[in-house]
Amino acid sequence: MMKRYFVSVLFLLIVACAPDAERSAAPVAAGEEVEVVAGLMKAFNDHDPDKMREYWHEDVTWIEITGNQSSVVTSSAEQLYTELVAYFEAYPTVSSGLENISTNGNYVTAIERPVWEEDGERKSQASIVVYEITDSKVKKFWYFPPQ
Repeated sequence: MMKRYFVSVLFLLIVACAPDAERSAAPVAAGEEVEVVAGLMKAFNDHDPDKMREYWHEDVTWIEITGNQSSVVTSSAEQLYTELVAYFEAYPTVSSGLENISTNGNYVTAIERPVWEEDGERKSQASIVVYEITDSKVKKFWYFPPQ
């Protein structure tokens, strides 16, 4: 009798805690803007700054947000290219993925989660990133502090 009661309670807990299929089925972001960001991310994971450059405007701007401040890290394709070449040399094992991608007009927002090896240890962090897509290329992107 106690076993049957336990199984019944367990079943009710599982059903009560299970996500509502309608609520949990978040729509997958799609569209030209997301395709641009996906192409950029694939080129990043291939460590191919030449291919990445195909996804940027010549005057692409990378902005870091920290606390109450924002600062421009790069403001041209050439500068961003140079930054990435140095980054891939410093982190030869880095790869990254995007989670929770959403769009609002020509903006794509996601959580970017890079993973890399450092001193024999696997490291990871996550940052919110917002991309502004103009003429099918990244015009600006903002990175918020990593968590």
